[in-house]
Amino acid sequence: MSNASQPSGGVVHEIRWSDALPWWIIFRAAAAAFSPTVIVLGALGAAATWAGWSAGNQLGLAGGISGTGGAVAAVQVDEGAVLLLPDAGGDVFGGAVLAPSRDAVPWLEGLSARLPEPLIGASQLLAVPFSPTATLQEMGGALARIGWFVLVWSIFGTAISRHVALRLAGEEAPGILGATLYGSRKWLPSFNSVLFVLVGIMAMSVPGALLGLLMRTEWGLAFAGAVWPLVLLGAVVLAILAVGVVAGWPLMVAAVGVERGDSFQAISTSFSYIYQRPLHYAFYGLVALLIAVPALVVAGVFADATGTLAMWAASLGMGPERTRAVLEGLAGQGPTAGSWGVKALVFWTRGLAALLSSFGWGYFWAIATAVYLLLRQDVDGTEMDEVVIDEPGGAQ
Repeated sequence: MSNASQPSGGVVHEIRWSDALPWWIIFRAAAAAFSPTVIVLGALGAAATWAGWSAGNQLGLAGGISGTGGAVAAVQVDEGAVLLLPDAGGDVFGGAVLAPSRDAVPWLEGLSARLPEPLIGASQLLAVPFSPTATLQEMGGALARIGWFVLVWSIFGTAISRHVALRLAGEEAPGILGATLYGSRKWLPSFNSVLFVLVGIMAMSVPGALLGLLMRTEWGLAFAGAVWPLVLLGAVVLAILAVGVVAGWPLMVAAVGVERGDSFQAISTSFSYIYQRPLHYAFYGLVALLIAVPALVVAGVFADATGTLAMWAASLGMGPERTRAVLEGLAGQGPTAGSWGVKALVFWTRGLAALLSSFGWGYFWAIATAVYLLLRQDVDGTEMDEVVIDEPGGAQ
């Protein structure tokens, strides 16, 4: 904020919103999500995710936990959408006894149930490998899907983050090809940042696994009951790592896109930002969710207007009768329903719908980049427009 220096007192001539409300950058990131580059990259990432998970279904990978105590009954792929279906027979952790929050703050469960479906599905898939009742096949299937998901978005998420970061910094942002090439070169640090944390979690779970071998017997179970407080104390470290990698993964990808850093830098900065400024992170996430509603409405209106006006323009030549027949065919009714032309129109209409559904991914990574810049300023005091442009050696 700049004030006029007058003898009679300060008069505000200009307000710099970047100083007064630094989180205003989230609005700018939301606007960047509407750029063709971000939309196309999001669509490519969503298509690659769907293709990999569809291949997993064809190969017979376990879709999730089944039976009593299972969280995910199946993974279904329907017209490009991957849905995880909650199993009514139980929950991820096999009962409220392992989830103290259900007794202490029961409203949290109801709040989480109102999250968007993609977030619920992702949380359920992430929970499968950590479920005490998951089989090796279920854990393997879930880990394979998670690994493919992380791999795909290590490329396209890094590409989107790079494009958005340079736009927010006022620099020339790469186009679709340039951003994709950047993501293809820098995907390994983004991917390894998750992999290294997961390896650490597995290594630290070995003592618990050895205790589990003793718990196969009654006396071993009694011994575990006696030392369980020590187990819980050690599990706090596991919880820190698990929560950090899930909540910090978007920041890890953004760190690679903004800083051109390596895996260890991405891990250290994301964990530092999350655990030093958890309320800031939560606040920025809340602002992003609030902005997402009008952003998705605008995207939906634009997509509907595109499809409707395309048909309206064609109807000027077709006439009302033929237009009604074509519209009935698009709805699967009437004599034109099975024609090749109507099938082609249905294909392109579904493609437009798929493009709209993938808008959320571009929005997610654009917002993640802005949140990373905000947290970096909060913790390190780095200006938000500071983005590493050139690598050592001058390679862009």
